[in-house]
Amino acid sequence: SAMERGELTGRERVRTLSRPAPKWTKNEIKRLRQNVFHMSQPVFASLLNVKAATVRAWEQGQRTPDGAASRLLEVLAQNAGIVEKLAS
Repeated sequence: SAMERGELTGRERVRTLSRPAPKWTKNEIKRLRQNVFHMSQPVFASLLNVKAATVRAWEQGQRTPDGAASRLLEVLAQNAGIVEKLAS
């Protein structure tokens, strides 16, 4: 069939790839946690489903968020209201 020969691709949709998640600085993470969400490190860590030690390491510049965490921080920063949904 045409599908087996690779002439048809099925029901795929053509989408452009998303740009990479932004790199977060320690100050940006701390500002987001304190000034936007008004959360302690443990509460913010719980929201992100990471350990408090991870948030502390990010804010001290010892580590940086990985790809998925960077994207989650981006989404939360752009849609602060979603936190209420996640926290309930």
